[in-house]
Amino acid sequence: MGFVIYDLETTGLNKRFDQILQFVAVHTDANLEVQEQVEFEGRLRPHILPSPGALHVTGSHYANLIDPLRPSYDAMLGNIYGTMKRWSPAMFVGFNSISYDEEVLRQAFYESLRAPIYITNRDGNSRGDLLKLARVVGTLQPDVLKTIRGPDGRRVFRLADLAQANGIHPGQSHTASADVATTLALCRLIAAEAPILWSSFMRFSNKAEVLSFIAERDAFAVFEFKRGVQDVHPVTAIGSKPADKNVHYCLDLTADLAALRRMSPTELMIEIGKPDGPILRMKANGSPILAELWELDQALFGDFTEAELETTAANVRGDTAFVQRLVTAAIASERVWPKSKYVEFQIYEGFINDLDEDVCRRFHSAAWKDRPALIDRFQDPRLKKLARRLIYFERPDLLDPDIRGQIDRAIWGRLRGNEPDAPGRSYAATLQEFDGLVAEIQIVSPSLASYRDYLQSQLVAAA
Repeated sequence: MGFVIYDLETTGLNKRFDQILQFVAVHTDANLEVQEQVEFEGRLRPHILPSPGALHVTGSHYANLIDPLRPSYDAMLGNIYGTMKRWSPAMFVGFNSISYDEEVLRQAFYESLRAPIYITNRDGNSRGDLLKLARVVGTLQPDVLKTIRGPDGRRVFRLADLAQANGIHPGQSHTASADVATTLALCRLIAAEAPILWSSFMRFSNKAEVLSFIAERDAFAVFEFKRGVQDVHPVTAIGSKPADKNVHYCLDLTADLAALRRMSPTELMIEIGKPDGPILRMKANGSPILAELWELDQALFGDFTEAELETTAANVRGDTAFVQRLVTAAIASERVWPKSKYVEFQIYEGFINDLDEDVCRRFHSAAWKDRPALIDRFQDPRLKKLARRLIYFERPDLLDPDIRGQIDRAIWGRLRGNEPDAPGRSYAATLQEFDGLVAEIQIVSPSLASYRDYLQSQLVAAA
């Protein structure tokens, strides 16, 4: 099995509403030798306003993003999805990908009816986040992965800074192609110079391996980046979240367990709910970095010895009443997200069933003129709405005039700020972003200035 190293260029950092503009990826063999490279671009959808900051960083021109000669957004996503399926099975690797790129891809596949949307961890695929590994290597083996330090003295793990510190020169930074080249070079560096950590990274990219590892050990170590610091936590697994079995609760064995035992249910819930509380919420499918206690330097555990931590873990796991209290408090402290009326935010409100997945495939294999007739075959109301929107963006002439008018009013109403709580950017909000950017960079490029002029003209026209 090989690797897929990928990166996205997007219109901003809103994982539920910003749009992919460019996808660059390389497919390598098991030795990280490139077998194939792809680059896909897509046209901006009419209801998406790019973040001025994103345009400034990437150097993109708004006029180019809406050029009719640029491939449509749906065509780009079809190319991305088809390529990822063709390269499977593989380990998909990005930089800060678990928390951002993966979510953006899933959102795009969800909104474009490309199912299954969890392509990177299905059908033999696995996923890894190089940022997580880089933080561990930079902390444990700084001779392997060099870092610069910020004004506060902490190591900096930005991709461009890692490239500079380690003599990697991929070309213009903040472009998808350069970031893929840097990520690949860092993978090769770590695989060659820190093979044990690289092997662990690959192993725990697989959820089944994570679950097996934590089930077979009373105590183990989790690497967690919190408050700007890479910490090593000796923990024991005590349970999982009922609403998401991928989330496992792990008790920090260095916590004051006697104090936790004395707490009332309410006090325990409050303590566990703190950002630096005694419970770590580890996602088994989130490429965690795990280790045996004996693999790590004793100094990482402070005043505790490996034997003491193993004994503490065994004692905790043997106290089923205490464990149940901890798990109950952890569940009670979970944030409850209200259901949204906006389809963009409904992505995790249920899996897409097999029948609807089949309709998704039929939808994309059909000619555009035949797709409206397939809308009512979806059982999931989210997919019916997304199908209408997809046709609206690509072939609005095929929709019933009343439905087209409803979508028109909803989309342009958002842009004009008629719904203050709606997802995405309005003209006015984007201009406010511009003001903040100008105060920071002071000099505005001609392309950015033309984008601001466009926004102002649209705001005036909407008044």
